[in-house]
Amino acid sequence: MFERYTEKARRVIFFARYEASQVGSPYIETEHLLLGLLREDKALARRLLHSGGSVESIRKKIHEYPTVGEKIPTSVDLPLSNECKRVLAYAAEEAERLGHKYIGSEHLLLGLLREKASLAAQLLNEEGVVLERARENIGEWQRPRLGLGWLQSKFGISGKGGKDPNVLEIHGQSLDLGYVQAQVRVLSKFAWRKREWKPVDVLVESETDRIFFDVSLRDDPRFKHVAGGWPQDWCSICNWELNADGGAEHSSGYTNGRQWLCVECYEKFFTSSD
Repeated sequence: MFERYTEKARRVIFFARYEASQVGSPYIETEHLLLGLLREDKALARRLLHSGGSVESIRKKIHEYPTVGEKIPTSVDLPLSNECKRVLAYAAEEAERLGHKYIGSEHLLLGLLREKASLAAQLLNEEGVVLERARENIGEWQRPRLGLGWLQSKFGISGKGGKDPNVLEIHGQSLDLGYVQAQVRVLSKFAWRKREWKPVDVLVESETDRIFFDVSLRDDPRFKHVAGGWPQDWCSICNWELNADGGAEHSSGYTNGRQWLCVECYEKFFTSSD
């Protein structure tokens, strides 16, 4: 059933099953799929939701719902609800509409938005994520500029020896080559400089606990200033975590002043060593 799914999309399903088991649900529901997506694809979540506060708001709303029953062992293979089955079918349609041979986490998100009466779609809509705009954004991010052939030739990916020619290994995880292509195209517009990563001061909106990054408003009574309140960030390509406590591999990267790249992704995609 999941042959066309990227490794990231498969992990979304895995985490959705875990979320369902924790609340004793006999089925994997759309809200569990959404939680799995937010957990697995932080880059996609950040780009569509625009702030960590929105992500946390969705998680909080879902977790406010009462548990269904006792926790279910993770060894139990929970079935998909009918809503979730339709979401997966919609995801396959969205992949075909975009001309993609694979089904990724971005297609699962579009599938969730198409199941309009579901809790997941309603929560996304409340945060300003609507179907047509999400389609436009994802289509724009994945519009080809650097061809797949360029990436395949750069890293010697040929499909020989049983290797999938559409998969790239970064930090030991498999990434879909089309996804990497789209990210590199967007991020190549910026200048990048190597910096040590340090926790970022943020403002927190008092009424909603949502995070605001413009600390010039620290005197606004609607916000409270939190020094070092943003303790980590993630590479915009591979989601490698950057923080001050994780050792040399995590404590520095390249930034354009807003986004970050891990050292491995920068050196692979933004230098001309060959």
